[in-house]
Amino acid sequence: MESWVADYEDIRISGLVSSKSYFGAMSKHPIVPGTDLTTIRSLLLKHETRQARSLLATAIEHLKIPAEEADVFLRRLAVAGYLKWHSQYGGSLDWDLSEHGLRLVADDLGPRLSRQKAEVIIEEVINRARRINSDPDRIARVKELRLFGSVLELDREDFGDVDIEAEIEIRKVPKDEVARARAKIATKVPPSWRQHLIRRVFAEEGYDSRNVFGALKKGIRGLSLSQDATKSLGCEFRRIYSFDVQSGNELEPDRAIVPRTAPPPKTATEITPVPIPNHTVIRPNGLAGADEKIRTEKVRVSMEDLALTEAVVWLGEEGPNGSRVATDTRRNPPQRFAGAQFLFDDWRDPNLTGLELFQRSLDWASLYDLPISRIGRKFTLRTYQATRIANFHALIVKRVADRIEAPLAINKHEGHKAEWYQLGGSTFTTPRMIAAHHPIAVALARMLDETQLTGQVNFTAEFDLSGERRNFYPALPDLSDTSRRLRTSLSKVAFTEEVLEEARRRKHEYDSNLPLHREMRVAAFYHRQKTPEVVALAHARFIEEWKVDDDAESESPGEFLSGEESAWDTADIVKERLKGSVGELPGCLSLSISHRAPVRA
Repeated sequence: MESWVADYEDIRISGLVSSKSYFGAMSKHPIVPGTDLTTIRSLLLKHETRQARSLLATAIEHLKIPAEEADVFLRRLAVAGYLKWHSQYGGSLDWDLSEHGLRLVADDLGPRLSRQKAEVIIEEVINRARRINSDPDRIARVKELRLFGSVLELDREDFGDVDIEAEIEIRKVPKDEVARARAKIATKVPPSWRQHLIRRVFAEEGYDSRNVFGALKKGIRGLSLSQDATKSLGCEFRRIYSFDVQSGNELEPDRAIVPRTAPPPKTATEITPVPIPNHTVIRPNGLAGADEKIRTEKVRVSMEDLALTEAVVWLGEEGPNGSRVATDTRRNPPQRFAGAQFLFDDWRDPNLTGLELFQRSLDWASLYDLPISRIGRKFTLRTYQATRIANFHALIVKRVADRIEAPLAINKHEGHKAEWYQLGGSTFTTPRMIAAHHPIAVALARMLDETQLTGQVNFTAEFDLSGERRNFYPALPDLSDTSRRLRTSLSKVAFTEEVLEEARRRKHEYDSNLPLHREMRVAAFYHRQKTPEVVALAHARFIEEWKVDDDAESESPGEFLSGEESAWDTADIVKERLKGSVGELPGCLSLSISHRAPVRA
């Protein structure tokens, strides 16, 4: 196997002894006493993925601590050399990552790698790039792979990881092939991309580029793959793969080391902390008291804005002479709720199940007779069409990737008698109401996470915890394997060749699926009669689309299709799984899972 290393100045980063170091006695990263590297890296990595956002806001959200505590933590990281104080955010000074911070983000802190293992990783990434660049169904191409970091050092025999930078470019030729590939990708772009203000502009290009990046690194332990690290770090690198996107040909890379454009990094023991102000947050003026009322119609407080709003008001404003002054929140009503989520903080405990946190939150709200506590405890959870959502009366919660989206200031419904889904609002909102709505939203999102189901699954759960009191509230069951088995069995149901031929004839030119239905729904529900019991059922539809409204659909189905009996056997297993879960979960009224398995054209 060809070696991709070369001589260059030996730059070694040594560190302080730490019992929590992943690298034995010594660490190449600065040590923050009492805090392990994984905690620091997790925060800095989160910040890097949320570009153009305040680091103080990221710390508040990620560490689940108020602004003042987050500031103390960030100052400790700055003293260790991970941060610098100079970045502008929204007119306010804020923290930014230093070179040591960027180096930690690039290190996955995994076990040490031998040179042989490192070269295997490099070769695998190159081979993946070749496969990607020969795939006619992709429009994104890997233009270049660049090796940087310690693997370039000839005298090194073990490494923390293999640092590779990938440059990805969208191809435009050959036009016919690109058009076909783009059309296929268009069918896979999720609705969230189509609705996004920026992503929707170049949805296919962005979606395929992201998938190419993921395909390059998926499952390779010890690989640290990036897209702009050599530029941001100004470090040496070597080209290990080159591809001409225009001609579609692989090129022989120029393997000479490209010299660094930034000064060599200091070692962990050579760090001279960058001076920082005595105070990096300023207590804002005009924050609302816990029970101070503000008209709801003047307030927009959402889950996704809480941390950012809190960070902005605590970072202060620029005064007339250039100094920092306290933010006056009275000019901006939503800012007056900054930090309200910490009035009740049981949501910070990751060990609480969703059901238990839900009950605790409403119990706390009832102590203050808040509107959200007077409306019963019935809610629904749903996943469908790339969406994960929960409804607790007027509180609507969406789980989007690792974010929770929910409006926390809920206005009272005016006019005729409110329906159940309009209850829970108020003409006036207080910080204590926000503190109640916030953990309920966290609890509902936690329940969605517990099921391990994505938005690609049609799932519904109904609960009513009114009057329920338990010493223990279990987590919702992990239904991902159950759902996967149902989907797999459904995809193996095969129509006859005669039906397939007719479907191909009837298919519209640009449809990627044939007009055939393969659908199955399995549900279990609490049946309230004289003797309450849990009942489960399954329903399937295997039919040609052009016969859906035909009277023949109601006739005897005749013989099973190939694979259909197996699908029904799987449905029986799923029924028992859901039936058992409904019986075990407190307040559970029903659970259902359904799948569609389109037949590709």
